[in-house]
Amino acid sequence: MVEKSVGTTETDCLLAEFCERSFLKLWSYPNPYKDDGHELCDLLAVFIFFDQENELAEVPDKATQVLGGRWKRSVVDRQIKTAHGAERYIRSRRRIFLDGKLTMSFPLVIDHDKAILHKIIVVHGAMDACEKASTQNIYGSLAISYAETDGGPTQPFQIEIDKRNPIHIFDSHNMPIVLAELDTVTDFSTHLDEKLRALAKFDYLSYCGEEDLLGHYLLNFDEASKRHVIGLKSMKTSTA
Repeated sequence: MVEKSVGTTETDCLLAEFCERSFLKLWSYPNPYKDDGHELCDLLAVFIFFDQENELAEVPDKATQVLGGRWKRSVVDRQIKTAHGAERYIRSRRRIFLDGKLTMSFPLVIDHDKAILHKIIVVHGAMDACEKASTQNIYGSLAISYAETDGGPTQPFQIEIDKRNPIHIFDSHNMPIVLAELDTVTDFSTHLDEKLRALAKFDYLSYCGEEDLLGHYLLNFDEASKRHVIGLKSMKTSTA
């Protein structure tokens, strides 16, 4: 019997519990460790999950730009850097352990030649601030854009990601929606694979929250290929 961690922080525990109750149960291993004894990520489930709790301080509305930039640097940018590092570690073929004492090896064999590593980060603490920043953001979801970018300044709570090295970003509102709707490992991985295909095809991809992209994906069925797609099926230009 494999002993799994149940998480070390409150948000770690919530992520672990949600994955245990979902289709990810058989593939979920919270808080795996590298061979140097440092934590690899918050949850490894073939996909790489990171979960960061960081509440926003109460500040005047006029400081939204400053607050949004500070939150992005401390929560999003830091997790993106860590996720890229975790991918490099896994692809280096170094060993993964389930405990900090390095006594329990990760029990699954990873085919490094065929593996597609989906890096997923889950961020908290932005929902109220998103709603305050825009009265039109009724759910408080983070706006996401993918392009060839160096990750420079953006509008508050709008995250711009380099599409050449993509990360999937979920937040407190939309992670349960997406994982509840895509409730098998095939459905979830197919959606993420289609997102990578769209990023390779289009110069730019932007949406108001992962739940909005999911809605577009589910309603956009291509009869020719018999699959759901992201982007207009007949589109000849390179934007989406």
